[in-house]
Amino acid sequence: MTAAELVIIERRGGYAVLTLNRPDKRNALSQALLHALADAFEQVKADCPVVILTGAGDRAFCAGMDLAEARQQLEQPGRRYAHGNLFWETLEAMRKHPAIFITAVNGVALGGGLTLTHNSELAIAAEHASFGMPEVTFGAFPGLAGPATIHRVLPKHAAWMILTGERADARTAQSWGIVNEVVPGGALLSRAEEIAQRIAAFDPVLLDYAKKALRDISTLDWASAIDYGLNLGHVISRQTQAAEQGIGRFVARERNVGQGPGS
Repeated sequence: MTAAELVIIERRGGYAVLTLNRPDKRNALSQALLHALADAFEQVKADCPVVILTGAGDRAFCAGMDLAEARQQLEQPGRRYAHGNLFWETLEAMRKHPAIFITAVNGVALGGGLTLTHNSELAIAAEHASFGMPEVTFGAFPGLAGPATIHRVLPKHAAWMILTGERADARTAQSWGIVNEVVPGGALLSRAEEIAQRIAAFDPVLLDYAKKALRDISTLDWASAIDYGLNLGHVISRQTQAAEQGIGRFVARERNVGQGPGS
């Protein structure tokens, strides 16, 4: 497959849908797919403030790294396993990307698939989706999925996933905070798009800084977090008039985009 075939890019008016397209391999992350995914991130950077990430088919969002390919690499003289570093670079491209990522988990999300879910700001799961880290079952520690899970969920939940190798179903994943919502499989993409449309209506400069704040503030103490938040308002106001205009409309009793009823 070409890069365009490995990751399908669909622009839909202010947001993009990126589909991992290796359904016969349960959308496992080969080197070619990782390169295609990084390229897709670059292609939508300029005009899509929201990105939905999903998988082809209804069996799997992403079954993790392509271990068959990795084994072939290791069996070649002088070759090293390169997937880990390449995947980390892909995750960093997501983290530094200005867009808000919404993962639409349409099936199993294992290892790397779980990591992509954690690395997204929001996640919606189909009712039949499941999540896990099987690495312990073949004698390995989940080098990326493990730390990502430890940072995203409570310690006992992370320990259960890492130490048992068992999967969490969609409802368990929601209760643990891995996903925001669980919906019927047939409604998954439409619900993700509904959320994407709402977020894409907001100021892109604000979204970029809000995404960064979600990461940065989580590592700060209370006082430093408050200081960060107050300072961020000044930083944003120097780059966009969205807040000034929004407050002006509110005072004038004009409804802002996304404003709730009765506000």
